[in-house]
Amino acid sequence: MRMTKVFIWSAVAVSVGLGCNMKPAEHKGDRVRTIAKANVASFDPDEAVNFDLNAYGADRPDQYAIEQAFNGAFPAFDECVGAEKDRLKSEDQLPGDLKLAIKLNPKEKSPFAVNAELAEGLSDELKDCLREAAAGVAYPTYDGPPVVVNFELELDPGFQ
Repeated sequence: MRMTKVFIWSAVAVSVGLGCNMKPAEHKGDRVRTIAKANVASFDPDEAVNFDLNAYGADRPDQYAIEQAFNGAFPAFDECVGAEKDRLKSEDQLPGDLKLAIKLNPKEKSPFAVNAELAEGLSDELKDCLREAAAGVAYPTYDGPPVVVNFELELDPGFQ
């Protein structure tokens, strides 16, 4: 009787786990890095901004809150850089800086669009991955018009 109860509870636990799409824990070295095509839009930074003055308030986003949200993208940036190094089959430091322009959506936590600039010779896959990473964090909402925030950082600071 006791063995039957243990078996039933084990079967229920496995069923619940499968129903929740649980994946087994990854072991060190099991993770495979991939670079996917970005799903986030880009924008023309020189385009004239036309918006309905009655649709937005006068607030501006909080710069500190934006910076804190942006800091959440660093682990994803590291994954993108690692995937690019895997693609190149090199552990050498990637050159140059990453320049990002993020067009914030005041009513949503995800931005309207993200532009990225990299040093010449780096792949479009890396650029798309970095754009996706920057768009993947939750930016603060506010009652105002869309704004563009700019960030510039060293692409691959390496290990110190």
